[in-house]
Amino acid sequence: MTHFTVLHWLALLIIVVLFILVIILTLRNSDETFPLPTILTIAFVALLMFFLAIFALDKYTKVAQLENVVQKKILINESFSISGQIRNVGNFEIGQCTLEVKLFNESLEKNGDTPLFRPKSVFDDFFTKDSSSSFRVDTSKDFVIAENLQKGEMRNFAVFIRYPASYAKPYARYELFCH
Repeated sequence: MTHFTVLHWLALLIIVVLFILVIILTLRNSDETFPLPTILTIAFVALLMFFLAIFALDKYTKVAQLENVVQKKILINESFSISGQIRNVGNFEIGQCTLEVKLFNESLEKNGDTPLFRPKSVFDDFFTKDSSSSFRVDTSKDFVIAENLQKGEMRNFAVFIRYPASYAKPYARYELFCH
């Protein structure tokens, strides 16, 4: 669940006031014989506006950044270690920050005659008979690296993710999500 800021409560108040105003205007309309579909439609639109407002406000009020990130490949147990610091650079408290780590089996560099970018279609899996030539396994895992991060606060974090032994050239990418 997201932490509501003053802006979240203000958006909720505005949407509720508009919802009540439109309901009153709909009920006062003498041409309306059966107002229930109209009221349900208005309720759906108000709910949709509220959820979009929450996501938009979370994106611009809950801002954190990663600093001093060190990524190491640990060969003895075939895993990646990602460590560093997370800092709340926004003006509001952050409820939870999640680091999504994705592991890939191929490197970004050009390998021999294979191109760097090869377009892939959804239907390739249905029509190719030999899938061993393009063996690619991608894994993803989410780690909660901070909870209740106050304005300006910095915390250390470290995450470990194992990669399968079948990976020839593993590499990791990560992305931060806060709400």
